[in-house]
Amino acid sequence: MVKVKICGLRRLEDAQIVNEAKPDYIGFILTPSKRRVTIPEALAISGALHPSIRRVGVFAGESPAEIAQTASELSLDGIQLHMDTTTPFLDALAYELGHCLFPRIPFVWQRIPVPASAADASDIEESLHSFADFSRFDGLLLDTRKEKSDGGAGLVFPWKPAAEYLGRHNISSSRIIVAGGLDENNVSDAVAFFLPYAVDVSSGVETDGYKDRQKVLRFIETARKAQVHE
Repeated sequence: MVKVKICGLRRLEDAQIVNEAKPDYIGFILTPSKRRVTIPEALAISGALHPSIRRVGVFAGESPAEIAQTASELSLDGIQLHMDTTTPFLDALAYELGHCLFPRIPFVWQRIPVPASAADASDIEESLHSFADFSRFDGLLLDTRKEKSDGGAGLVFPWKPAAEYLGRHNISSSRIIVAGGLDENNVSDAVAFFLPYAVDVSSGVETDGYKDRQKVLRFIETARKAQVHE
């Protein structure tokens, strides 16, 4: 069954919604964004979450030391790097995480930017040549890049070029998290197309910029009923 991440929690009411819906992961935006939360806010929400729900921190532009410190303070289960990550950066992050006090080192997901205008795999590869080796990440998250927007805008990326890229580089679908404009109306298609490890949603389960209980419940139910690898 596909895993589900509800990203962009920022209110205690959001904790109540996901406790009822029981996604596998939730995300805290810990970088400049309209959904950004402070460490005290994230701690309050995290303290209200069911212990079975794993907490992922989303970072973009912060230093390895800042990411490790924040992950430690929040006892994050995972780190999502929504940035272009180089080998020196990843080496530094591994070093910093190794010097923080964790029950276990958080898993690390890397965002793969898929241009909204991508026509084939080559259009994706152009922006990835400087990235750290993908084998070093626990998961790879596909999200949409368009002009100044790099994820979080509710935009669907071109699926066929992304699938072509994954196949060209022998990247297993079991490592893939699909984001980018998902909602209850297209998540079944995304699961059937990519057969991913997980799907990730934020704006697609919101009304007027805030998490909507019914949309969250319907999204998770729809995703988990979709055809996927066992």
